[in-house]
Amino acid sequence: MADIIEFGKKADDLKSERETSFRQRKIEALRKIFQCTRCVLKCSKCGAQIEERAGERTKYAAPYTFCNSCQAEYEEFRGRAGGAPGDPSCYWHNDAWMQVWNTWLEHQRSLDRYRQSKEFLQLLDEVEELLRK
Repeated sequence: MADIIEFGKKADDLKSERETSFRQRKIEALRKIFQCTRCVLKCSKCGAQIEERAGERTKYAAPYTFCNSCQAEYEEFRGRAGGAPGDPSCYWHNDAWMQVWNTWLEHQRSLDRYRQSKEFLQLLDEVEELLRK
């Protein structure tokens, strides 16, 4: 009789494992979005560590945190997108480079829309509830 498997207990253990796994997936989804895509200590475009910029003025307000190099590129991109001539010494800032910036900015806007979706906000609420337990 000692070898009889307690099916009820086994089912509860499996259910608990699945719930724990699902909880971990929810937490990991949020971690990726907030830790990886919205870190204020690194450049949103290249990932470099951000140096402190006290009182530095820029030509264009950037919607994302950029290092000095990416900020300069963003300003060049914005100027060229607005019809200004590009810096001829930066010959590599060609049409493909402009497309990279356009595509990257669209990707960032897509991430912003995702973070504002009702499903993502629901996930935030659920994980917040899990963490309170």
